[in-house]
Amino acid sequence: MTPLIDMAMLLIVFFVLVSQIGATDLVPMKLPKPSPSAASSPGREPRCVVNALSDGTGRVRAWRFAGVEHAPDAAGLAALGDAVTQALRAQPSVEVHLRADADLRYADIAPAIEMVGRAATRANPGTPARLRVAVQPEPRS
Repeated sequence: MTPLIDMAMLLIVFFVLVSQIGATDLVPMKLPKPSPSAASSPGREPRCVVNALSDGTGRVRAWRFAGVEHAPDAAGLAALGDAVTQALRAQPSVEVHLRADADLRYADIAPAIEMVGRAATRANPGTPARLRVAVQPEPRS
């Protein structure tokens, strides 16, 4: 029989590790605020997150997926597409969330949206891509 203190220590270690894993996809950024808002809060469904990191001038500095940064050029976008394809093959029901700073132009994130569609087609032909664009929700009154 395992002593209670050992079980408590294992639980503490588990929760510390899980909280650090979840924080790797959270990059600080100012999300756009839609008006009027049709946004809904994400549920508990499985998801993977693609972050568009801004250089501060309204251009994409890098794409971050699963803790790895990819260059904003064609080669970096192709590598990002391969990584997303692998994630979608491993878990077909996963939903892709795209997070981008509010100062980024649509023209700069459009290639990532198209890349997610192509990755979903390569990973699971015949299954539509499941993509959500993350925005800052309006405060509830």
